[in-house]
Amino acid sequence: MIRKIFRWIDEQSDLVSIIHHFLEEPLAKGVGWPHVFGSLALFSFTIQVVTGVFLLLYYTPTPDHAHETVDYITHVLPFGGIIRGLHHYCASAMALIVGLHMLQVYVWGAYKKPRQIIWVLGVGLLLLTMGLAFTGYLLPWDQKAYWAAVVGTNIAGSVPVLGEYVRSLARGGDSVGALTLTRFFTIHTCILPVLLIGLTIFHLFQVRKRGITPPWRKVGDEQNIEYTQRFYPEQLFKDIVAALGVFLVLYFLAWHFGAPLERMANPSETGYVPRPEWFFLYMFQFLMYFPGKLEFVGAVLVPAITVVVFLVLPYVDTSPHRVPRRRPYAMALATVVFCVISGLGLMGLASAPRQKELNRQEKIGEKIFMDLRCSTCHGINGGGGTAGPDLAGANLNDQKRLTVLVRNPQAFNPRSIMPQYNLPPGKVESLVAFLMSIGQNSQMPESPEVGPKKPQSHFEEGWLTGHKYEVRKDPTQCSSCHKPAFCQTCHQKRRPDSHMNQWIKSHFGTATEKPEYCAVCHERSFCTNCHKDVLHTAKWISQHKRGFAKRPGICQECHTTDFCVACHKGAEPQSHVPNWIHRHQRADARTCNVCHAKDFCSSCHKGAKPDTHNEQWPKTHGRSAGAGCRQCHTQKFCASCHKVEIPHPARWKSRLHQPVARENPAVCATCHQQSFCLKCHTRQKPASHTPQWKAIHGGRVKEMSDAACLSCHGKGSRIACLNCHGVEMPHPDGFALKHAGVGSFKSDSLCSKCHTLKKFCTQCHDSDKFTLGDTSSGQARAMRSVSARRAGGRR
Repeated sequence: MIRKIFRWIDEQSDLVSIIHHFLEEPLAKGVGWPHVFGSLALFSFTIQVVTGVFLLLYYTPTPDHAHETVDYITHVLPFGGIIRGLHHYCASAMALIVGLHMLQVYVWGAYKKPRQIIWVLGVGLLLLTMGLAFTGYLLPWDQKAYWAAVVGTNIAGSVPVLGEYVRSLARGGDSVGALTLTRFFTIHTCILPVLLIGLTIFHLFQVRKRGITPPWRKVGDEQNIEYTQRFYPEQLFKDIVAALGVFLVLYFLAWHFGAPLERMANPSETGYVPRPEWFFLYMFQFLMYFPGKLEFVGAVLVPAITVVVFLVLPYVDTSPHRVPRRRPYAMALATVVFCVISGLGLMGLASAPRQKELNRQEKIGEKIFMDLRCSTCHGINGGGGTAGPDLAGANLNDQKRLTVLVRNPQAFNPRSIMPQYNLPPGKVESLVAFLMSIGQNSQMPESPEVGPKKPQSHFEEGWLTGHKYEVRKDPTQCSSCHKPAFCQTCHQKRRPDSHMNQWIKSHFGTATEKPEYCAVCHERSFCTNCHKDVLHTAKWISQHKRGFAKRPGICQECHTTDFCVACHKGAEPQSHVPNWIHRHQRADARTCNVCHAKDFCSSCHKGAKPDTHNEQWPKTHGRSAGAGCRQCHTQKFCASCHKVEIPHPARWKSRLHQPVARENPAVCATCHQQSFCLKCHTRQKPASHTPQWKAIHGGRVKEMSDAACLSCHGKGSRIACLNCHGVEMPHPDGFALKHAGVGSFKSDSLCSKCHTLKKFCTQCHDSDKFTLGDTSSGQARAMRSVSARRAGGRR
């Protein structure tokens, strides 16, 4: 039955015949174990295809889910870690096997006529293999993948003229992002595998047509080769044994070490230094010798020249000899290339930074550092957050300062948002020890994911400063991962931007319409801390008077002074004008009872007066009178009793009180006793001040100095005399020409207080022409002319 089935398949497709023809290929004498590298390369590619198809079933090529799906395959999916490990290590094995196979072909001279095309196809297969290795870098979307893609596309951009277009085409834009991942995924899973499969088939066809190269024979000497074996079973057995050995090694590596996976790609961690896989280390080290604009030479020009040399090699090296000792120049070139590549690879491996080995206390501090999630804000050589300083570049040598900083982050910067942790002394010492161990080669410790993982948006550049906009769009999305207390970790010392500019007065509208905004950071108890006395429940409108009475100032924290008018203005009668508070005592109490309860007035008054207005108040109110009086009384109210301005104006004590006290002493006696005046007027009258002093003091004053009068009558004797005389005393120069203006022709004028008018005036004026009380203009002119003439004569 089986033979009939195979016969039918062969009749329909000749497939069985083709397989028999392939397996029965005759092989030359000497073909054996050294010729298994070609089959091993094909076996490695087969493993890559099988494991790659399995990974495709779960992998999602988007920045939001790529790393998460790879992590799921590695740690959750049954046998997923083994399969991904096989795919990872087999990529390295394939690159190594293809390289060794090319080296073997070169050393054996198998690239020479008639197998030149096989060598050219081999070079193409090597380039496709390296292309698959590079494009597979980006797919896990971890730190190493992301920054390797950044470096690789930047190298492509260094090509003159076309560099920018090539880089933009590879990235799908100006930066590495979602389009870059999609394009690398397409190239890695579709384009390159198809090309590799096509070249592999054509390569096998050429090998089958031209035969496997026997060892150490001249070109053209293949007619005398003896074909003593076939591919099946002799060579196929050797290939299977070698393939089984490679598979066991790969399985051990995948099971014991597993495929590495760094933390999720974070474009903001610009301090991360990517290091390639071992098969690209020689190129990584080689580029260090071509800094700046010379990078194009090391990254593109030199590799391009090398590829061209490999392609034209079989057409340039026309020597018929294949034995290495007969090809000294070819072997010298191979030795130089091999040593350069190996040396650069070893140098790149040696240049990898070596982290310091932590002691027991430092390891405990490292665990505390990760448990407290310090990496959310602080980074170590680019790994971690960016809100705080990178610890690898900070000065962490002062143990005392670090201890104080851990216990009280605001000790050196009051505006620091770093939370305070009440750690025991032992944990503080361990944490400080770990911080002091961080150096230039340190890396952020790996930590297991706890709880939901960060979404991709949290890894975008500027997320920390821009997350408020996402919160405003949909505040409920934060609550799926974070509790309200999470926000207070940073915002305990810094409010969000929305909470500025008198936010307390406008937050009620937001809290009413969108309470989920408040719930992002605050729990219900947060509101009750302020509103416990004035919580706006459903019955608040009818009970708000009690809250206002208990905490009168609490309403002004949210409401402006005109807020109450919105409801209460309709209840105010027309009599309640703006100055009603000063006039309401005249109102009829029966009209007040229409709106106000009996205890309304008692909030300010006890009965009709405040508590301070007792029986002694008229005598004692001067001690406490001030701005509080103006709530009920105007300035005119005080003047109705005191008859003078209360409080007394400026300069009252020095000048203004004297006329009032002399004209009406009873005004002062309203508030002051005689003893009050004696506090200042302690001097006794001089002996010269007899009862007749008033009549004779004019002549005596001329004899005395001004200092004698100033001692009692204040500054400036002339000004002090004005209180009685009404004119400046003594008369100033030129007063004789101006005295007519003070009423010298009137019998009751100011002059009569000191002068006997008829006798005194006729000293200058003609007695027959002078009539007391005559104020006619003619007489006045006459008197002025005579007075002026006589005054001129006296002068």
